[in-house]
Amino acid sequence: MKTIRAILEGTSYRLIKLGIGLSIFFLTGDILFDVYYFQEGNILDHIFAPSPYEIYMRFSVVIIILAFSSYAQMIAWRLQINQSKLEHELVEHKRTEEALQASERKHRAVVNQASEGITIAQDMINKFSNSSFAALVGYELNEIEGHEFTKFIPPENLTQILDKYKRRLAGEDVPQSYETLLIHKSGRKIPVEINAKVIQYEGRPADLVIVRDITERRRAEELIHQYTSELELRVEERTAELVHASRAKDEFLANMSHELRTPLNGVLGFSETLLEEVRGPLNERQQQAVKLIYSSGQHLLGLINDILDVSKIGSGTYELRPEVIVVNNICWSSLDFIKQLAFRKNITVEYVPSPSISTIIADPKRLKQILVNLLNNAVKFTPEEGSIKLEVQANAEESLMRFSITDTGIGIIAEDLPKLFKPFVQVDGSLSRQYEGTGLGLTLVKMLVELHSGSIEVQSEVGRGSRFTFILPSRQKIQDYEKDAAPSNKPREHKASPKPAAIRGKILLAEDNEANILMVKDYLEDLGYMAEVARDGEEALLKAEQLFPDIILMDIQMPKINGFEATRRLRSDPRFDSVPIIALTAFAMPGDRERCFEAGMDEYMSKPIKLRELKQMIERLLDHSLSE
Repeated sequence: MKTIRAILEGTSYRLIKLGIGLSIFFLTGDILFDVYYFQEGNILDHIFAPSPYEIYMRFSVVIIILAFSSYAQMIAWRLQINQSKLEHELVEHKRTEEALQASERKHRAVVNQASEGITIAQDMINKFSNSSFAALVGYELNEIEGHEFTKFIPPENLTQILDKYKRRLAGEDVPQSYETLLIHKSGRKIPVEINAKVIQYEGRPADLVIVRDITERRRAEELIHQYTSELELRVEERTAELVHASRAKDEFLANMSHELRTPLNGVLGFSETLLEEVRGPLNERQQQAVKLIYSSGQHLLGLINDILDVSKIGSGTYELRPEVIVVNNICWSSLDFIKQLAFRKNITVEYVPSPSISTIIADPKRLKQILVNLLNNAVKFTPEEGSIKLEVQANAEESLMRFSITDTGIGIIAEDLPKLFKPFVQVDGSLSRQYEGTGLGLTLVKMLVELHSGSIEVQSEVGRGSRFTFILPSRQKIQDYEKDAAPSNKPREHKASPKPAAIRGKILLAEDNEANILMVKDYLEDLGYMAEVARDGEEALLKAEQLFPDIILMDIQMPKINGFEATRRLRSDPRFDSVPIIALTAFAMPGDRERCFEAGMDEYMSKPIKLRELKQMIERLLDHSLSE
C-alpha cells in the first residue's frame, strides 16, 4: 500500500515539475527570441517593460502552469480516492480470505473428527478424504487425495460400484445406500456400508461418499445367525421330545383309560344288574350298599372322563357337535342334576330364563356339562339354607347369550381367583380341606366355553358368595366338525340269520377279561340270548364260523389278534359281511371311535358300558335285521 501511495504522489510531483519546466522553457525562448530579433535596446527593458505581445505570452505561460498544476492536483485527488477504495477492497478481500481459511479449517476439523469415513470423488479421482476414511483403508491422506478411488475396490465389486457411480452422476435414480467391500492397504477386505450422494464440488458434480465400517455388525449378525441356528436346532430337538412326550402321554392315558375302565365296567355292570334285581330281590341294606358301589363307580368314571377330556382339549382333538338348542330345556335338565343335593341342604334354587332369544347354537352335551359343573360347585360351596340362581340373558344386537350362576356360598379371596381355572389346583390344597375334588372341573369348564368361542369370568366376595358368568355366541355359527363318514356312523345293512325259536338270538362275545365276561354273559342270558365267549381274536374268528352269530360284541385289546384285525377278517368273508358288530372297548381316546368304524364295526360303546344301553342297542340292530 505504501508503494502505491508513493507512486501516486510522485506522479503528481512530476506533472507539476513538467508544468514549471514548460513555463521556463517558454519564458527562456521568449527572451532569446527578443534578443535575437531586437538587437537594439536593453534586454532588461524587454523583461521588465514588456510589450503587449510579451505580456500575452507570459500570461499564457502562467495559465499553462496553473492548468498543469490543477490538472495534476485533480489527477492526484482521483488517484488518492481510487487508492482508498483499492485499499478497502484489499482489506475486505484479505478478511474474506482469512474467514474462508478459518471456515475451511473448522469444517475440515469437524469432518476429520467424524467416525465415518468421508471422501469426495470427481472424475474417478479422490478430491478429498477425512482421517477416518484414511484410517479405514490404512493409507495416509497424501496417498489418497489425488489418486483414483478404484485402488480401494476389490476387482469382483468394481463393475457394480463404477456402474452406480456413473449412474448417480448422470442423474439416474440409484439406491444411495448399499453394502460392499473395500480393500485395506494390507490386502484384507473390509465389509462397509456406502451412502453416496451427488454434490457440487468446485463448480462441478462430484460424488460425496460416507463409508461406515460394518465389521462388528457382520460379526454380530453371524453370531445371531449362529445362535438362531442353534436355537432352531434346540427347538426342533425340544419339539421332537415334546412330540415324543405327548405321544407317550397319549399312550399312557389310553392304557390307563383301558385299565381303569375295564374293572369299572365290571363294578358298574354288576351293580346295575343287582339294582335291576335280575338275580333276585335285594333287601334295603343291600340296595343301599349296591347303590353306594354304583355311585362311587360313577364318581370314579367321572374323574377319568374329566382327565381324558382335559387331555383331548389340550391336544386339539376334542370334538364339538353343535346344533340348535332350546335354552330352557338344557337349563332345566341341568338343574335336575343338582336338585336332590340342593334339597338335602335346604338350598333355594331359582331359574330366570331369557325373555327374548330362546335358542342357541352349541354342543348340547358340552353346554350341559358346563352348567352342571358350575351348578354342582355352587351347591357344594353354599352352606345350608343358602340360595342359588341360574340366570340367562340374551343380547340380540351382539348375538350373545350370557349364563350366570350366583350363590350365597363361602366366596373366594381375590388372591385365589387366578388359581380357579388352572388344572389340578385346589384353592384349599391342605390335607384338612373341607371340600373334595380334583381341581379339573373349572378347568374343563373354561376350556369348553372357549371351544364355543366364548369367555368366562368370576366375581366373588368372601362370606357373601360368588358369581360365575360365561358368554357364548347365540347365532354365530360355531365351527362344524366333520361328522363321521356315512358308512362309518350309519347302521350297516344286515341280513337276519335264522334263529332258533327257543332263544332271542345268538351273540358272540369276544372279551378277555373274566369279570366283564361273567357280567355281560349273565346279563345277556338273563335277557334270553345265547351268549358264546371267545377270549382272544383267533378264537373269535373260529367261534364265528362255528356259531354264525346274529350279533358280535368285539373287544379291541385282546391276545393274539386284536379287535380291529379280527373285524377286518370277518368283513372280508361274505358270510359275515352283514353281521352287526358292536365295539365294547375301554379305548376312549381321540380317534378310537373312528378307527372302529373304519375297521367295519357298526356301533361303538366305551367301557364301562351301561347294560341297559347295550340291551337297547342290540335290540335296535336285531330289529333292523329282522325288518329286512
